[in-house]
Amino acid sequence: MKTSEFKQYSVPISIIVAGVLIASAVFFSSGGGSQESFGNNLSPTADNVRPVDNTDHVRGNFDAEVSIIEYSDYECPFCQRVHPTLSQIVEDFDGEVRWIYRHFPLTSIHSRALDASIAGDCVANLGGNDAFWSFSDRVLNNQRHLGAELYESIAADLDIPIEAFRACQNDPSIQDAIGVNYQNALDSGGRGTPFIIVTNKNGDTFPFSGALPYAQIKSIVEQALAN
Repeated sequence: MKTSEFKQYSVPISIIVAGVLIASAVFFSSGGGSQESFGNNLSPTADNVRPVDNTDHVRGNFDAEVSIIEYSDYECPFCQRVHPTLSQIVEDFDGEVRWIYRHFPLTSIHSRALDASIAGDCVANLGGNDAFWSFSDRVLNNQRHLGAELYESIAADLDIPIEAFRACQNDPSIQDAIGVNYQNALDSGGRGTPFIIVTNKNGDTFPFSGALPYAQIKSIVEQALAN
């Protein structure tokens, strides 16, 4: 599956990326914003985030009070940076928080992101939710080696038949599903990765962008729980 086939979804990013790169360079270079940088004012359209359902990739207690919905890109260095932080948050809040991973491949600046997303969803379809998270952990730890060889090696380690894995990557419905999450990220205010919306069961949203440090994300989660 070639990234050029994602044309219908990459056009919006092409339009916005020139302005976003300038605006986000300072923000992302520090790994996030200030302690006051989260909240609904950062993304007034965050309420457009689609509800979590059984098509999502979920780590943690599916019925948790608080959801961390991450729109992410396997080739994004800041997504790599925040990944272990979110994993630690889920562990430390022990059943109160779930982490939802949604693909947001910025194909205009990350040429390998879409193929990696497709491979990840094929691992999920063929191996299940735990396999997806194992794949994601390993891919983000091996960003310099993104490509079919890495994906097939991980799939083999997860006991996923290689021929089925290859066939899945040519299934247009996989790319369509990625496109749905891509568009929802844009509709919810996402203009870069990682774009994260913390939500609670009251429907409150706490969006932020960038690889914020553990203490700041913990503070956001605590506020969502308190509400």
